[in-house]
Formats: sequence, C-alpha cells, structure tokens
Amino acid sequence: MRSDITQGAAFPDYELSDHTGKHRKLSELQGQDPMVVVLGRGGFCPKDRRQAEGLLELHREMEVGYCRLVTITTDNISQTNEYRNGVGAHWPFSPIRGASFRRISISRNTPTQPMIQ
Repeated sequence: MRSDITQGAAFPDYELSDHTGKHRKLSELQGQDPMVVVLGRGGFCPKDRRQAEGLLELHREMEVGYCRLVTITTDNISQTNEYRNGVGAHWPFSPIRGASFRRISISRNTPTQPMIQ
C-alpha cells in the first residue's frame, strides 16, 4: 500500500475507468461532497458481495446526506458489471487489474491491521 494513503490524509486523485468504460477522476465522481472509496477484491469474493449488499442499504442514507460512494474492484469490466448489477448497486464501480493495480500502488492483499485504531 502507498505510504501516503493513511488515516486523515487526502486520497490520491486517481483517474480510472468506471463500469461503463469512461475514464473519470475520483474528484469528478466526488464533486463537492464527501465520498467513501471502497477497495474490494471483486464479485468472486462472497465477503465482498455481502459487503456490497450492505452498502446498498447504506448508500440510500448516504445520498440523503449528499455523500458519494465508489467501489474499486480487481475484476475486469465484464465481471464488474455482473457484480454491480447482481447486487443492485447504482453507484460507480471502477475495475482495475494487474498493471493498473501496480501503477496506483494499491495492495491486492487484505491488510491485517485496521486503518482506524
């Protein structure tokens, strides 16, 4: 994981493809609102699918408070759309794989230490 991605720090303004294939910066998705970025393993993971189902409920409340949500997955675009549609999500998903993960320096492993202590 990048050393500058820490609790309380500004998240890097990555430009990623979304689930439609359009390139978008995180700042564009965020606008002037707070935003939650979820880093997921992908739709193949039962824990991630369960989390996305929970986020579906939470997202309704987040929209009321003008808070945005985006999920970054390790799936390809086809798998990402299957995952997104399968849970009924209507927020942006960004699929990134292999070289893209290395380029933005996000670990594909589940961290053993929580960010918030």
